[in-house]
This record gives sequence, structure tokens and C-alpha cells, in this order.
Amino acid sequence: MTIRRQDEDIADGSGRRTATVEDRPIVRDDSVVEEQVVHSSSGGWNLARGWVRSLGAVIMVALAVVETLLIGRLAFLLAEANANNGFVNFIYDVTKPLTEPFQGIVANSGNLEYASAIAMGVYAVAALLLIAALYAITSGPSAAGEKTVTSRTDARSSSSMR
Repeated sequence: MTIRRQDEDIADGSGRRTATVEDRPIVRDDSVVEEQVVHSSSGGWNLARGWVRSLGAVIMVALAVVETLLIGRLAFLLAEANANNGFVNFIYDVTKPLTEPFQGIVANSGNLEYASAIAMGVYAVAALLLIAALYAITSGPSAAGEKTVTSRTDARSSSSMR
């Protein structure tokens, strides 16, 4: 078996002709010919799409951290945790700026601080809308960067030789 490299014109769906045919095995048996055609091109759009989607992942991680801190605050308030404890005090200090814009919307009842619950909802909706907008921007069709692998087997009729 020998391997050769050859370039061919291959028409993609857009009518453009591009071409790269990677190394393909050439079978010496006349009854079966196998080839594998790989078309791959990358462009600037795919790089930008990757960065924007990575930004979406960073936003998801930030949302998870904020929601976890706010859940901790709400749980400590409901459990009447000792505010003199270092960890509890740390959670209260970190989450205070996150809940301040929502203080006074609804009056607190007992240990339940509604501002924490409202903040959790607002931050979750805002982050998910931002991520949805980023994914909508990057979901447009793009011919660049797609990889197509086609395997072809041509079995020539050996019954006609009999």
C-alpha cells in the first residue's frame, strides 16, 4: 500500500470550490478503492466565536459563585447564625453590596430577608439573558471552520470478470 498526497477541487454547499485532500491510502486491489477526503478550514469567525462562548462560560461561573454566596447568606439568616463567627461575618460582608439595591422592596418578615431572594432571581435572569444574547450572536451559520470527513468505497464489479 502506498500513500500519496493530492489536491482536488471539492465543491462545498455554497458553490465555492475549496480543496484539500489529505493523505489517502491507495489500495492496489482493483476490486476495491478506498479514499478519505477531509475538508477543514478555520477562519477568524471561529476564533471570535470561541472567545465569545468562553466569555459565556465565565459568566456562568460568576453566576454560580454569586448564587452560592447569596444562598449562604439566606441560609445563615434563616438559621439565625452567629454573626460574630468569622465565616458567617465574611459571607454577610461579601453579599451585603449584592443585596443593598434590593433592600426595602419588600419588608422582611422574621429571619427571612427578601432582598437576598430577590437579588438571586434578578442576577440569575440578567446573567442568563446575557449568555443567551452571546450565544445568539455566535450561532449564525458559518461555512468556515467546519470539518467534513467523507469516506468513499468504490467496489468495482468483480462478477463481470468471472
